[in-house]
Amino acid sequence: MTIHTSLKGLATVSCLVFAVANAAAGPFDGKYRYNEHWDCSKLGQDSGAISISETTYIGVEQRCNLTNPVEVRGMNATLYDAQCSAEGSIYKSRIMLLKSASEKLYIVNEGSVSIWQKCPE
Repeated sequence: MTIHTSLKGLATVSCLVFAVANAAAGPFDGKYRYNEHWDCSKLGQDSGAISISETTYIGVEQRCNLTNPVEVRGMNATLYDAQCSAEGSIYKSRIMLLKSASEKLYIVNEGSVSIWQKCPE
C-alpha cells in the first residue's frame, strides 16, 4: 500500500463519492482539506475541500454515491461500494472511510491511502 501525496493521487482518491444506505447523518459528514493551505470554501476544486454529506461524497471535480456500507469491527471505519462520475466517465470502486480521534479522515482504496483534515467550522 502506498501513500499518495501528489495532486494526481489525491484527485484519484477523492474521485470517490457515495450514497449511504441510511438517511441519517453519518459519522464522516463534513468538509475536509488535505492540509492547512487548502481552501475549505472551494468545494470540489483543486487545492480546495472535499465533502461527505449523508449519501454523497464530493471530491476534486467528481461526485460519488456510496452503497452497501459495512462497518469494520473494532475501528471507526466503514467500507463502501462507490459509483462515481468524473470528467464524463462513470466507474465503480470500493472505498473505506476511517476517522481518527483527532478528526482526521483516512480514505483508503485499492493500493492507496490519503489523509484529510477536518475543516474549521
